[in-house]
Amino acid sequence: MAVTKELMHQGTFEQEVPTYPNLGNIYPGDYYEELPFEQYICKNQDIAGEGPVYDIREFGALPTPGQVNTAAFQAAADACSRAGGGTILVQGGSYVTGTIYLHDNTTLFIAGDAVMEATRESRRLKTALLVADGAENLVITGGGEILGNGEWFVHEPKLKPRRTPIPVTHLAPAGTPDRNLPETTLRYQYRRRIRFSEDEYDEKIGETMRPGFMVYLNNCKNVRIENIVLRDAMHWTLNLFACEDVLVKDIVIQNNRHVANTDGIDISGSSRVEIDHCFISTADDGIVVKNPKETGRGMSDLYIHDCQVITVMNAFKIGTETRWDISDILVENCRFFMPDLYPGTTSGIAVESADGSNIGNVTVRNIEMERVTCPVFICLNMRNRYREPLGDPAESPYWGGSIEGITIENIRACDVEVPSLIFGFEAREKGAEKVRKPVKKITIRNFEAVYRDNDEIVEVPETVEEFLYQYPENNSVGDVDAYGFWVRHCDGLVLEQVQITPRTVNKREMIKLYDVSI
Repeated sequence: MAVTKELMHQGTFEQEVPTYPNLGNIYPGDYYEELPFEQYICKNQDIAGEGPVYDIREFGALPTPGQVNTAAFQAAADACSRAGGGTILVQGGSYVTGTIYLHDNTTLFIAGDAVMEATRESRRLKTALLVADGAENLVITGGGEILGNGEWFVHEPKLKPRRTPIPVTHLAPAGTPDRNLPETTLRYQYRRRIRFSEDEYDEKIGETMRPGFMVYLNNCKNVRIENIVLRDAMHWTLNLFACEDVLVKDIVIQNNRHVANTDGIDISGSSRVEIDHCFISTADDGIVVKNPKETGRGMSDLYIHDCQVITVMNAFKIGTETRWDISDILVENCRFFMPDLYPGTTSGIAVESADGSNIGNVTVRNIEMERVTCPVFICLNMRNRYREPLGDPAESPYWGGSIEGITIENIRACDVEVPSLIFGFEAREKGAEKVRKPVKKITIRNFEAVYRDNDEIVEVPETVEEFLYQYPENNSVGDVDAYGFWVRHCDGLVLEQVQITPRTVNKREMIKLYDVSI
């Protein structure tokens, strides 16, 4: 039993009992081992927060392996709140804890020698390991680490990480279920290596219980996350949900690159957000912009720059949860690459409106890509995740939203595997007239890509079907009859200074346009 200094909180510090004791295995290739921490993280940062300091050790916390310190953490956070704000200090070892809630005017300072470690016991974790709900003036910093123990919450993979090149590039035909993918296809090669929480293969093993996020900031204002390592997330790593005025700077995300759904940074319905000088190595989307129905509002003014992203999925993505408007985004001076796993990153730049969002005024420029399978994927469709009712195609989100005013320029990509895709859609509902929803004002300028010169299997169907209701992902579309850019249903396309070097065995044209106005 431990009691706080103010005699206001007490708790029994129990030993954790991992919920899934047979999990938690790590295999060569799960982690990128060459992360340049010294370029991003200062381990000797001084405590500079305003107000009193609340050291969790003074509330009974101990860095004893497996000892759950939730009560001590929360007692320090609550004492800080009662004082009107201050600093919660985590120092001197690794402290296991369940879910902790932060309040207004709080600095969580995890020192360079310290770790805030998620318990492997799922019942002690609620929405996330670290939660702030409606808080203002929040800082997370210190040079230390927040650890999610992600491998302990997902099933074993079917295949171990692949660290050798794939000799033949092959896409499955559009619509092929994951369970029926040929072993030669790119999608098979990475999907079989993902560790899912769900019983993905109907093996009667049930679903593991894990929180939705590692760090979850909901409806917070004036937030700074700087000089911190986020490691081994068990689900989305950092979710900025309906927040305003956020700076994320000088952080490193080092996740297991095969734990499903471990997005790096999710900007969800948040506005006035800057992501500056971050290194992200993860299994799912690196930096991703979403606006799900739950936010109830549009989002704008995002600035993402000077970041490096390693991921099996999409390096920068808008989508897929896209119900409300998304606008005014600048991404620049970034590097998207995959140094050591095969296949490479699924997409470099993905812009997807699937559920009704109007996406506009987006610029992505000065990007280096290395072993990114598909450099650009722009997709407007009518997945309609939120089951909006049928209505006027000009107004109802049932028919999807819009994508307009996208500029992608100064791009250099090497070891490309498949063409870039840009498309809207044409659909018909219950015998009505066709509804045409083009993407508009798409500019690709000063774009250079070089294919990996291996062999390929290309099976272009007689008709490339409309991609109406599917989950947007480039390798789900199948093969098309171009190796550079394949564009359909686009009004106002500009292609300037586009140079693409195909494989030696290539037999396709560089650019194919269908229902496109220049």
